[in-house]
Amino acid sequence: MYVRNLKLRNFRNYEQAEIELDPQLNVITGRNAQGKTNLLEALVYLSLTRSHRVRDDQKMIREGSSFADIRCVYVTDKEREIEAVIHNKGKTLMVHHQPVKKSSEFIGLINVVLFSPDDLRLFSDPPGSRRKVMNQEIGKLSSSYLLALNRFQNLLKERNALLKSNHIDPALLDTLDEEMSHCEALIWKERKQFTDFIDERIGSYYQKIADDDTGLHLHYKGIIDQPEDDIENEILKIHTESRNKDMEYRSTTTGIHHDDFVFEMYGNNITSFASQGQKRMTMLAFKMTQLAYIKKQIQQTPILLLDDVLSELDLTRQKKLLSLVKGSCQCLITTTEIPEFLKNEDMHEYRIEHGTIQRRYK
Repeated sequence: MYVRNLKLRNFRNYEQAEIELDPQLNVITGRNAQGKTNLLEALVYLSLTRSHRVRDDQKMIREGSSFADIRCVYVTDKEREIEAVIHNKGKTLMVHHQPVKKSSEFIGLINVVLFSPDDLRLFSDPPGSRRKVMNQEIGKLSSSYLLALNRFQNLLKERNALLKSNHIDPALLDTLDEEMSHCEALIWKERKQFTDFIDERIGSYYQKIADDDTGLHLHYKGIIDQPEDDIENEILKIHTESRNKDMEYRSTTTGIHHDDFVFEMYGNNITSFASQGQKRMTMLAFKMTQLAYIKKQIQQTPILLLDDVLSELDLTRQKKLLSLVKGSCQCLITTTEIPEFLKNEDMHEYRIEHGTIQRRYK
């Protein structure tokens, strides 16, 4: 999978821009605040139908404009075109110029994995941030996961509203618990599959980048650990046993909405144990493992976006990272200046100044 062409109109600081991308390596240079990250954000939006930087889509519309338009041609077994138009009533998503009714029909058509400096916050952020990562990465690949997650969230709101009411109907609570447990079982299975895959491989990727074996692991902390029998019934039992506590707190105290995962290095939680450099390389290993997971699931290699990653790595680790990336997927790298060791590589280089993109030729 790769993006051949990307067009922007009234998106962030781009009034109108177009870029033809190389199927392999693309290096995007420019001073700070010129629009390098905005370019990657456009691809993230086409992958997820939301930004990784802001919650309000309206903030991506260029100042003074009434809409923003992001369009790309991507290639798998054939060329396809997708488009997202952000306007004052929301957004319109199109495939081959035809609107789609549901975001789930659009999400993951192009599949991107982004490394951003802000990703390092994942280690210290509350569990909701890590659940969001699981939901995002699994949801791009599984419409049934998205449907179960949306259904669960609606049931959870209904259950919490019931717990806050003056008259709680036990029969309705039983029904909600059963329906929630059915959704949670599917969600748990998908999250466990994802985290087990990451756990088995992340240490190897870390070693390839850092040349250091730290015994890096990822552990999933779900509503259940290893199920002994029927997952759905085990979860239902947990809800039943927690009912008195839930009624006391007037809220659902157990469930997949409390799930989390933790990174461990040398058996210690990475949040308080690892250096910033180790955390950065852990996150890079995490992203490379995500690439492998997506490829296994859809038999297509996703697009890797590396935002300002090279400046924080020494030369040896820059080279090791690029050796992993080179030839394995389409990659877009943003940097202020192109490193010397990259100048002789086969790639496309672009320079961005004030929202204008220019191809540089050797």
